[in-house]
Amino acid sequence: MIMGRNVYDECRKFLRKYPLTIAWRIKQHSSVVQEHLNDDEVLLYTFVGQKDTKWTLPFYTTVIAFTNKRMLLGRKRFFGRYFYTSITPDMLNDFEIKTNIVFGTVEIDTVKEHFMVGCLDKKSLPSIEDALSKYLVDEKLKYLNGDKKAN
Repeated sequence: MIMGRNVYDECRKFLRKYPLTIAWRIKQHSSVVQEHLNDDEVLLYTFVGQKDTKWTLPFYTTVIAFTNKRMLLGRKRFFGRYFYTSITPDMLNDFEIKTNIVFGTVEIDTVKEHFMVGCLDKKSLPSIEDALSKYLVDEKLKYLNGDKKAN
């Protein structure tokens, strides 16, 4: 768990560890997620990539953060605009990891949406897969156990 840290610091740490990841304006994108974090949420894992798989259009940098309550995606636009998505664990279905010659992609499937995060350093994929797998299993178990207690 990442306690007492901010989203921007975690994104910078990710990019230092996996320098081939394509990402721009990290501070601005991180601020969107940071702004929407609740006081009782703890960051579990944070990474950054392109919310698109085309490496020729690297203008969709998105910050993805897993917390103890939900998954957050944030992308800052110009003139104060931004895109923000909050996904609760009950909405998550599964994910896929794909690679090409240079980059990797994570495809996350939710009940309502199917989105891809691309232009990731191929070396980052095991770390992302591990964090995402643990997150899905842990949160789904909490969700299912909560249903059993309700019955």
